[in-house]
Amino acid sequence: MNDKIKMKDALQKGKNCLLNTWRFLVQTFGEEKNLYIGFVLVVTLCCISMAEIAQGNDFRSWYYNLVNKSVVNKGMEYVNESLDEAVVQNYGSFLTHYHFRDFGEIIPRKVDANMPMVALTFDDGPNPEYTARILDALATNGARATFFVVGTNAESYPQTLRAIAMSGNEIGNHTYSHANLTKLDSSEVEQEVDKVNRAVKAATGDIATVIRPPYGAYNGSVLEQLEQPVVLWDLDTEDWDSRDAQTIVDNIIANLDDGDIILMHDIYASTAEAVELLLPRLKEMGYEVVSVSEMAEYKGKELELHKAYGGVK
Repeated sequence: MNDKIKMKDALQKGKNCLLNTWRFLVQTFGEEKNLYIGFVLVVTLCCISMAEIAQGNDFRSWYYNLVNKSVVNKGMEYVNESLDEAVVQNYGSFLTHYHFRDFGEIIPRKVDANMPMVALTFDDGPNPEYTARILDALATNGARATFFVVGTNAESYPQTLRAIAMSGNEIGNHTYSHANLTKLDSSEVEQEVDKVNRAVKAATGDIATVIRPPYGAYNGSVLEQLEQPVVLWDLDTEDWDSRDAQTIVDNIIANLDDGDIILMHDIYASTAEAVELLLPRLKEMGYEVVSVSEMAEYKGKELELHKAYGGVK
């Protein structure tokens, strides 16, 4: 919350600074044409900088839609024919199903617990570029996901960790060095898990809520030692192999089922693009896209310790 307040204060100070600068220039030089052009260029550069820095805010979402217009429109091809006419008139087909945005206004996220739902999960990040793209796509679609982070990246990119948490998404533990926990002794397992939790807490104030053992490898002793619910997956997109956005989307759509936990990786550009294409399609199919813990809550299930969950049915 403090980070949000600081961000708002910084943006307000930036606006005030630009306004005062404009007034000074007008008083000094007059309202000449070249002055207008120069001021517009300065404001544009400032806006782009704010969009790049302030992950998860409304301006960044608008900027994301603007610079990724071709991908957004491609994803919208799946849903344009089914849009309600009143919704189109109010919000426009370009933004509809991308979380129904108007400038300066966001319709609150609502989840219908009676609808089918899936949990998108992302391993091996965070990545400052691709995780940010995925967060933007999730935010503009009113969706949430779970990010299973590795410690080395978590330590390197604390701002991206904060962006995940501040945007309402879930952070999971994927061990510090992507180690096979079944091949480690208990003290090594503890170290692999604790180092990630410390990195996450340092960046966000909270530890990871769930854990995914690398390679999906676990045994009885590992399950007994881990102090967070163990989350595996139902549907492996194999995005690491294809590295092709449309192949990833087609794989998901062809095998999707209510309650599925879907495995992806937020370290590839192709996966980020796949998410941008996938989310409107899932909306069209009537799926709610939620984090793992949210799905368990909406389905009335408790993620218990010392158990491994492939899905929440």
